[in-house]
Amino acid sequence: MKVKKEQKSDRDYDAPLLNIVFKGGTFGNFLRFFLDKFSQLTPEIPEHPVTNLGTSHKKISYSNKIKRQHEDFIDEYKEKTNLNICQILPITNLDYLYLKASQWVRAGDALQRPNHLWQKTIDSLMMTSRLKKSTKEILSLYDLSDTVEKIPKFIVRDWYKLEFLQDLSNHYNYFSFQEFKEDDFFKKQKTHHFPMESFFEFDVFLKNVRLLDSEFSLKLNFHKKKQMKDMFDKSYNLDVYRQQVNHAKKIIKSLNIDENVEIQELDVSIEAFIYAHLEKNYTNIQMPLVNDFFKSSRDIKQYIKCFPNWYKKPNPNL
Repeated sequence: MKVKKEQKSDRDYDAPLLNIVFKGGTFGNFLRFFLDKFSQLTPEIPEHPVTNLGTSHKKISYSNKIKRQHEDFIDEYKEKTNLNICQILPITNLDYLYLKASQWVRAGDALQRPNHLWQKTIDSLMMTSRLKKSTKEILSLYDLSDTVEKIPKFIVRDWYKLEFLQDLSNHYNYFSFQEFKEDDFFKKQKTHHFPMESFFEFDVFLKNVRLLDSEFSLKLNFHKKKQMKDMFDKSYNLDVYRQQVNHAKKIIKSLNIDENVEIQELDVSIEAFIYAHLEKNYTNIQMPLVNDFFKSSRDIKQYIKCFPNWYKKPNPNL
């Protein structure tokens, strides 16, 4: 049985097996591909959609028995009930860190990155629609002179840190996803919540895919576990931000045990997340405003342990 290339009109009807409803950046395209490929109820898919960024945006042939749907699906099908729905949701702080770090990159496979805020000149940033707003906010908040050609990296890191210091419930992304989760539409459907953290580790992913398979009888062929892992790894190994988020998790974990982690190169937003974690846990110590980041978790521990008492004071940002 030959499947067809997805056309725009293919989204004009719901899928008979499963509709994956998701917001951008939460791996809905990859989950759709994975389920469609390994379900025994759909034709074999010889291609893969993975791009060199680790997204799954390449156009390939699908069965359309399992579909990915964006938020407009809610309005288009608001009168329907009992649809099979998988809703992908971020839950952990690291989920939201990933969204913050990658949202510019993954959306439409854009080439804008958080690091560009300190790597590019202000003039070039102001000509880029996705970066212009952030650039103007930073210039205003930090009262930077018009003569500054580039925003220093330590300023960009501090700007990101200010948001991570807030309670998660105050973040725009958190509020947006809570609204999405609680929409009345999903209460009228057969809705399964699929945790976004699944996409950061294959064993977690497989466990949650099994639950999804069990609920909707997708008949996934788990005898192909090696192929499943190969496809997961192909996407993960090209996604720099997932790898860096996992590395940040490892660094933070090492701070509470007798372990040293050499710190790999990190995106400035992920450095800011680690700074915020430290300042929330050591409320009278502020992280250094310098361009270079710590080289190891041992360096972080030393900084905290040896920070002079006469410099300690309540953090004005908390």
